[in-house]
Amino acid sequence: MYKLDKKDYKILFELDRNSRQSINALAKRTALSRDIISYRIKQLEKANIIQKYITIIDFTKFGYQVIRVYLKLQNTTIIIEKEMINFFVLQKNTLTVYKTDGMYDLAIGVIVKDLKEYKQIEDIFFKKYRAHIAKKNISFFLDYIHYPRNYLVDKKNVQYSAIPTGSFKPFSYDQKDLQLLQLIKEHARITLLELAEHLDMTPTGVKYKLKNLEKNKVIVAYKLLLDTSKLGYEYYKVDLELEDITIIPQLTYFITHHPNVIYQDLAVSSSDFEFDCEFQSQKYFYQFMEELKSLAPQKIRNYSYYKAIKIYKYSYFPETIK
Repeated sequence: MYKLDKKDYKILFELDRNSRQSINALAKRTALSRDIISYRIKQLEKANIIQKYITIIDFTKFGYQVIRVYLKLQNTTIIIEKEMINFFVLQKNTLTVYKTDGMYDLAIGVIVKDLKEYKQIEDIFFKKYRAHIAKKNISFFLDYIHYPRNYLVDKKNVQYSAIPTGSFKPFSYDQKDLQLLQLIKEHARITLLELAEHLDMTPTGVKYKLKNLEKNKVIVAYKLLLDTSKLGYEYYKVDLELEDITIIPQLTYFITHHPNVIYQDLAVSSSDFEFDCEFQSQKYFYQFMEELKSLAPQKIRNYSYYKAIKIYKYSYFPETIK
């Protein structure tokens, strides 16, 4: 088992902040040599701590929206559960497929042009597996705000930043843009030369297209897909039901300045406030929730959560986008 130290955490933090930055840039930011950084990245990849270098893409600019589906299962077997997971993994429309523990057993994100398109997928699934669904929860996803994993480093040395998505502003694109995004979506560190070879373009032409996608916020960020369990952390998705929604700015300030909160979710759902966080154990998660509740006594009516156990699919740009 690979044992991490402060140098590894520095590298992971910087790559999670911008996974496309060069070795030279990483060397400047971490005060480590190029050779040390290159060696340690290879070790982190070999240990599967770094699973992928992902590109965060604002798919709303292509006219798509996300339907989020939570499922509580019943009367299943290992085989049936695998079949259900595979159904969603193989769908070209799915962004994410998670095995979870808590109120729900599966969490799925489906990208569609309209609700009719989603209903067609749901009907096919429920026609076969309805007897195994105890409960479902469907919501409309609006925005996903990313925060740096400040817990990896000394929080005092990290400037706060957030990465919003979900602008819903149309973008004029061509087939080369789509091909480029498909190539880079799970390979954020792919070189300009490699992209040029795949796209039959010059590196200069690819660089221009990439900069244009970044400028127009189609490409929002370059991050890491980490196996946080190998860092000793558990992933929690939290939904709050509030007695008084005027406390939302207070809650927002709290989570955006907490090192363990990594996402804020904006959705049309049964919840009033949602976020995602990573903690070393359930004990620390409960301590965090007690601290959160103490900010506004008796104004948080209830909360629910699930733990992400396994990621089966994670992609910000499904093949369905054309």
